[in-house]
Amino acid sequence: MDLTKALELIDEKEVKELALQFTDLSGILHTLWVPSQALSQIMKDGIHTDGSSLSKMVDVSKSDVKLVPDLNSFAILPPQLFEYKIARVVCDIFKPDSDIPFGLDPRYILKKVLTSIQEQIGSSVIGIASSEIEFFLFEKGEDQPFKLIDNAGYLASPPKDRGTRLRLKITEALRNIGIMIEKHHHEVPAGKSEFNIPYSEALQMVDTIYLIKFITKLMAHDYGFTASFMPKPFHGEYGAGLHTHINLRDQEKDTNLFSSSSENLKLSSLAQNFLAGILKHAKGLALLTNPSVNSYKRLVPGWEAPVYISWANYNRSTLIRIPPGSKKAARLEYRPTDGSCNFYLAYAGLFSSGLDGVKQKLDPSTPVEENIYDMSASERRNKGIKMLPGNLGEAVLEFSKDTYFQEALGSDFFRKYISLKAEEWKEFSVYVHKWERDRYIDV
Repeated sequence: MDLTKALELIDEKEVKELALQFTDLSGILHTLWVPSQALSQIMKDGIHTDGSSLSKMVDVSKSDVKLVPDLNSFAILPPQLFEYKIARVVCDIFKPDSDIPFGLDPRYILKKVLTSIQEQIGSSVIGIASSEIEFFLFEKGEDQPFKLIDNAGYLASPPKDRGTRLRLKITEALRNIGIMIEKHHHEVPAGKSEFNIPYSEALQMVDTIYLIKFITKLMAHDYGFTASFMPKPFHGEYGAGLHTHINLRDQEKDTNLFSSSSENLKLSSLAQNFLAGILKHAKGLALLTNPSVNSYKRLVPGWEAPVYISWANYNRSTLIRIPPGSKKAARLEYRPTDGSCNFYLAYAGLFSSGLDGVKQKLDPSTPVEENIYDMSASERRNKGIKMLPGNLGEAVLEFSKDTYFQEALGSDFFRKYISLKAEEWKEFSVYVHKWERDRYIDV
């Protein structure tokens, strides 16, 4: 969308305010509110803000950053959210008073990786992606601040599924602004819902994910609920992941580059190289796709969460699987991703890992079609099946050892992200938890 079209929509729809949005390194969405009349000037000069308060992205001594809206993300928000019309625009972050991209901007990092794909594979090649959006719905209980809204199970129907009406309202609101939810339902554990959205270009998909999360949280709040994308809210219960589906597409030829021309193979050789790259970098990649202390409470054997570095055609106990369907729609499903991640960084990590496999023409390991959860440690060892990091501290270590990410994502980001996550792990490690008091108070 160009500026002229955006201004026409603002005038036609009587948009009074703009929500300029961007994320920090931790994936937290930030919003700067400005009058809609300011858009022309902001597109010309940008608008400055303080970056030092945003997950310590910038040192306080040089804290200013410049926001510039990307009008391709312009969307008028559903009218039920606010009292008058508001449009949302995602911003790119630049150094102050310049046109130099800010190297710690997660959106810029993903754009850089997607450009590398075009440089390495072809100028018309784009990354295609979609993530299944899972979330829990809570309400305030009499004796607890967060109580799951129901005790329903997989594909439950109302009234057992108490989230149905809210999901219908959300899907209607999204449809009215051009975002189609292909299907939605109650998931396996109590209080959990899922949205499936159509595939699109990777950058657009992440912009859309953040918009869906934003709207879902707002509308849940209006219902008296809290929508949470936390990976594992409760011990002994299933968590919430956001399985991510990806492939590469040649726009000029209108072809899926992951589809094989062979009758006997579903994946092309390029797709197999790409898959092998993700497996190669899986341990370090975990810090980008699963960046919280809580992520590793979900990634434990026995709860259908993927912890074993392997792949298969249908097996859901592997890290990556090839979902059923036509060869034309061939794709990889990366299963560990969770809602605590910054999706720009998670996608950047996935696509850059795959690109390394393509550049080095790596071959993936043999697919594992047996249930890995049922294997003994020696059986897994004999098959060469390794595990993801077991906690955030291990993930920080694996990421810091994988210097490919320093090259692919930028050295400034590499150092800053390690520092940020190491500090988070240290903070958690020294905190005294209730479990410790219950266990050791009488020692």
